[in-house]
Amino acid sequence: MHCMVRGQSPSDYVVMVQADDEALEGLSEKTAALLQAGNSVHSQLKLTRREEEVLSGLMKSLANKEIAANLNLSERTVKFHVSSLLAKFRVRGRMELVREASRHTVGAMPMPLPVATREASTYTPAARNYPVPRREVAVVPLAKRQLMA
Repeated sequence: MHCMVRGQSPSDYVVMVQADDEALEGLSEKTAALLQAGNSVHSQLKLTRREEEVLSGLMKSLANKEIAANLNLSERTVKFHVSSLLAKFRVRGRMELVREASRHTVGAMPMPLPVATREASTYTPAARNYPVPRREVAVVPLAKRQLMA
């Protein structure tokens, strides 16, 4: 299912749990057959190129502002496309839209996602030495103003 939704292949994944050889027997052939069957199902909704691009951004959990920056559009145009997508998929919110879109457009929009690997990596944040801000207080004289009644 992950392969179909994300437009990936089983070779993009690594089995993280030791399994018996009998359990894995014929697994790649079965997954290839399932992927072929799933990819042969086409979406009945017709989306424009821009709607597909906006939907791809939504499926990556990007905000309208981020989608607009990535596609070189205004934020208002992205809102228009999101509203159009909500109407086409007959849903009320962004999360429902992503769920329905992944159900309707199986394998149509490939999205590169991080893949689990066997190598363990540790994250060490970069050490940053920021200068301590100087706190000096100075009195700034202000010009007196006259009020007229």
